[in-house]
Amino acid sequence: MISMSEAVDAILSSAGVLETAEVELDSAYNSVLAEDVESDIDIPPFTKSAMDGYALKALLTMDVPVILRAGPIVAAGETYECRPAGSGEQADDDAECIKIMTGAPVPEGLESVVKVEDTEPLPDGRVKFFDKTTAGQNICYRGEDVRKGDVVLEKGTRIRGPEIAALASVGKFRPRVYKKPAVGIISTGRELVEPSVQPGEGKIRNSNGPMLTSLAASLGCESEYFGIADDDEDVLRRFIQKGFQKDVLLLSGGVSMGDYDLVPDVLKNEGAEILFHKVSIKPGKPLLFAKKDKCCIFGVPGNPVSNFTTFYAFVKPAIYKMMGREDHELDFIDGFLTQDFENSSGRLYLAPSKCSIIDARYHVTPHLLSGSADITGCTKSNCLLMIEKGPFKIKKGEKAKILLLGD
Repeated sequence: MISMSEAVDAILSSAGVLETAEVELDSAYNSVLAEDVESDIDIPPFTKSAMDGYALKALLTMDVPVILRAGPIVAAGETYECRPAGSGEQADDDAECIKIMTGAPVPEGLESVVKVEDTEPLPDGRVKFFDKTTAGQNICYRGEDVRKGDVVLEKGTRIRGPEIAALASVGKFRPRVYKKPAVGIISTGRELVEPSVQPGEGKIRNSNGPMLTSLAASLGCESEYFGIADDDEDVLRRFIQKGFQKDVLLLSGGVSMGDYDLVPDVLKNEGAEILFHKVSIKPGKPLLFAKKDKCCIFGVPGNPVSNFTTFYAFVKPAIYKMMGREDHELDFIDGFLTQDFENSSGRLYLAPSKCSIIDARYHVTPHLLSGSADITGCTKSNCLLMIEKGPFKIKKGEKAKILLLGD
């Protein structure tokens, strides 16, 4: 039996970053960039107004109040060229200002925008200005945010909503990303029925399959639930052979020491290398990790709480690494207990808990579960509380390590 840190190290050493691919922008969410992204244009691509107002030469407001003749309205997406006297065309008045909308190009030669609420339109079409303006007021200059050729997103960046917008802005409509792991999920045990079935005598509903499928999908994986494998070697073998086609295979149950815990032997017989079996943690002691070619295989204990805790503590870091995420290492932070808590076992305790931020500190309340099958007690959990192997007691107000379960 190995320690939690040894188990995590073994998993991360075996889990490799997946190959890269170009994807459509609307499919890139939750992926990780596999290359630096440069802008193909200046941003903004032209000098534009930051406000609804009037564009003018700043020197015309040297003596205020001043009344100026207003030219046409320039809206976003339109252009307007100022025509000085003597150009051979109908000239604009030297004292002209133009009404301009937010995002519209500022005509060349005009250097300031006065907010519309700081002016007074007059009945004859002229506009009264009350305050002096300065060059550059309420103007966004071409390239002031990004210059053509600038790196706007670096390799290793996780793509979320703002990153999607940035990619679109610089014309990167097919970014190169690390592939998302394909995850297969198999539940084992002849006592299981699917959630839609009313369980008969001696049967229970399969909660682990839907939970693991959903958790994998929430990380951005392509998750596929294969179904329930009966406690029969031939049946289990057929399920596992399908699972080997995935990047990650999650087997729920069948890894303890009972007569029908067949997963370890079937994996060995199918050529998988078992890297460890049993970890000194509670819950989740029977955890198994194996490799078959490029497939990372997790045999997670069948008890729902064990399923829950081992997914976050062991499976999630592996998936993150395979996705190219740089934040794949477990990050335990300090929390302060709201009540006494004792670990009487000789193993590291990972207790599903609820934490909240009060006065800039995490305050942690461990859930008092009736056992490792009490998944309903985890429904409000947003962290795992780590308590050293016992006998060990930590008192209310004392500091302990927690692992946040959010993304």
